[in-house]
Amino acid sequence: MSQYGARGMATAGKSSTQILQHYYTGAKVTTMSKNADASLKVQLLTGKKSVTVTPRSGRLRVKVGSKTIESGSKVTIERTSSGSVKATVGSKSYSGSKLTLEWQSTRYWKSSSATTVSVSGAQNGATGTYRHGRLEIGQLKSSLNVINVVGLNKEYLPGIAEMPASWQSEVLRSQAIASRTYAYRNLGAVKPACGCNVYDEVASQRFLGWTHENAGDSGPWRKAVAATQTTSGSTVRSARLITYKGGLIDAVYSSSAGSKTHSAAEVWGSAVPYLVSVDDSPSKYASAQNPNASWSVTAKQADMARAFGLADVRSVAVAKTGSGLVKTVKATSVKGKTASLTGDQLRTKLKLKSASFSVA
Repeated sequence: MSQYGARGMATAGKSSTQILQHYYTGAKVTTMSKNADASLKVQLLTGKKSVTVTPRSGRLRVKVGSKTIESGSKVTIERTSSGSVKATVGSKSYSGSKLTLEWQSTRYWKSSSATTVSVSGAQNGATGTYRHGRLEIGQLKSSLNVINVVGLNKEYLPGIAEMPASWQSEVLRSQAIASRTYAYRNLGAVKPACGCNVYDEVASQRFLGWTHENAGDSGPWRKAVAATQTTSGSTVRSARLITYKGGLIDAVYSSSAGSKTHSAAEVWGSAVPYLVSVDDSPSKYASAQNPNASWSVTAKQADMARAFGLADVRSVAVAKTGSGLVKTVKATSVKGKTASLTGDQLRTKLKLKSASFSVA
């Protein structure tokens, strides 16, 4: 799905179902009850030797083995050289192979105190704030691995920050259904690389937790999530998802694709029946307000030469796929030497916005 294309379609009066079934060819938007109340493991942080978890407006408790320790102030977690993790609460420390942190007024600890916790170093080195779920902390590759266990529909999706909440309700619903489908596809066995179902950043989907869910302008996004699921009390009974021949699709999406989206075969080398090139002209509608509907970059001679590893660049020849994705760029120097890069390689070297471009 092209997000700006979806916005253009929504402003033209198309429904979320029409938008999704346009971008995912042959797929269907349907309602499913399976896994509606499932939990998801989201990796918040790894690669650190220590992390602090601080409660606000309530208390947290640390579970280490058979011990449970409560605290109203920050807890410091550290990795040990023996492969365990150590929690320091006040003046005392407790160690185990893994520990769990819970806080008040969650499904794990009933209370009237609406507690949030701050996790240092989460969200790309800043500090993440979380209201829901619990934390499971262990070691992975000699570093701490911090996992947030949350309810997929009621706790994870409201914290997804992949689209401005000010956009039209139908495009927000499209994003909610696509994001949900992506998450459902990743349920089940955790990934060995992270001990999680999904990452909290763009390797999966950008998950900001309470920071996004509780933002002053996030109401339309929360409403879009709620409108695409059915609840009974605190339990989610069913939810809208995208399927192809009865199975969940891989609901990949991007900001926009210009005139046409790119097929899975063009991008990854393997054909996927519902990920074929389709018209993306709605991403260029004025109503889509797409800042990247068109763009240009002037590359300096020195930058081109450095990119291709040549003394200079006299000319370039571009080979594209049918949808306009650049496959290769061949550069020729003044003395006739040549070098080639893929479109993605040149995009990275010149910091271009995409691998769909022309050379003038």
